[in-house]
Amino acid sequence: MPALPQNEPTLLDCSTKLPKRKEVYATGKAGTVYLCHPFLVHSAQPHRGITPKFMAQPPLLLKGELSISDSDIGYSPVERAIHLGID
Repeated sequence: MPALPQNEPTLLDCSTKLPKRKEVYATGKAGTVYLCHPFLVHSAQPHRGITPKFMAQPPLLLKGELSISDSDIGYSPVERAIHLGID
């Protein structure tokens, strides 16, 4: 992995400057699926049940390369979200 440039802010540095928001839990019945933004902050919760808990994060592959600059045809929803996060 390449080294970070000198004095370049890290994701953690940037996250401390974001407005505080209420923590919420994403819960659902068996079979519920959540499609989340790739920059969503998340963590696993402890399993307190008596039956096995299965979780997976299967890849959702792109149809093509991401285009985050100079697109002649516009941007996908994920590309627009990345733009919003950068700006």
